[in-house]
Amino acid sequence: MRVLQLFHPVDGGVPEHVRVVSESLVARGHAIVAGGPPGAAPRPAIEAHSRYVPLPLVGHPSPRADLVAYRHVRDLLATGRFDLLHAHDQKAGLVGRIAAHRTGVPAVYTPHLFVYRTQRRRPRRGAHVRHHVNLAVERRLGRHTAMIVACAEDERRAALADRIVPAERVEVVLYGVAPDLSLPPDPELMEFRGDGPLLGFVAGLRDQKGLPTLLEALERLATDGRAPRFAIVGNGPLREEVAERIERGRLRESTLLVPFAGRVEPYLRALDGYVLPSYWEGMPIAVLEAMAAGLPVVASAVDGTPEAVSHERTGFLVPVHDAGALALRMGQIAGEPELRARMGRAAQEEAAARFTVPRMVDELETLYRRVAAPTVR
Repeated sequence: MRVLQLFHPVDGGVPEHVRVVSESLVARGHAIVAGGPPGAAPRPAIEAHSRYVPLPLVGHPSPRADLVAYRHVRDLLATGRFDLLHAHDQKAGLVGRIAAHRTGVPAVYTPHLFVYRTQRRRPRRGAHVRHHVNLAVERRLGRHTAMIVACAEDERRAALADRIVPAERVEVVLYGVAPDLSLPPDPELMEFRGDGPLLGFVAGLRDQKGLPTLLEALERLATDGRAPRFAIVGNGPLREEVAERIERGRLRESTLLVPFAGRVEPYLRALDGYVLPSYWEGMPIAVLEAMAAGLPVVASAVDGTPEAVSHERTGFLVPVHDAGALALRMGQIAGEPELRARMGRAAQEEAAARFTVPRMVDELETLYRRVAAPTVR
């Protein structure tokens, strides 16, 4: 098959997922063209095996950029003899599905969590209006979507309950991850950890990821004299705010803030536990990578996350925004070596059983063949 993979986030779980899917499909003999932002993190890796088309896809409303991107995608689909388009995340799903409809190419869409479901949880004005506008857009575009690929059962239920598409046009395909655990641990984190244990957060420094709750929980532990060594690894708009809070408060000695660079595995290899107190998530790929690396996870019980983390077996689930519960569970992970080891083994076994790349690609390949242009069915 000849498939156009379209995405808009520059970094994070979505473009990493596109990279893994693209590489795996090429290895199986399919032809992949990827379209995404010019500075997307996985662009060099994708260009090693496939054509990459840079597009002005942006997350914020920009009619001019959206129109330019739409015209590029429309022309690409019209001349490229594609069997299907697979769009990832909201903006690529908007531009890509309209272009696919206009050119007669079947469209597959992975929301990676419908944006309308998050609007009321974001700290900005107009949340109610944004929710209804985004929901209306998803319902309209659902008419022109051959299949929605839900990243979790939670997302499939939402698609049905909110009348995005009928049941026969939404299917769950869990993510697959394959971290390279042969890479050495990050030296800066290893020096900081000393004799350990070291807990950590490796994700974008954005509103979504629950950083205020994380910092409050760490401050509570520090006040009680139980602050674990903790590494915050990431880039994003909240970096300065996080740095200032660490520097001026009780966390200066126990918390390290470092930028994310390169690959996730060296950071995970240096940790003893992974923490992600997100305010919304589809299915957090970062959590799956941590589990595959053998780390117990403390995460907020939000959206699809409870489908990955088994409470008290592979880690702990805590209520969203609950700094007290987060502090309690981080303290347990840091203070009980046997618990860490038991949960880490269970997490790695769970990842190996459920979140593998070959299983994910098998399911996507089967789904693609069902919806692709008739010549390849």
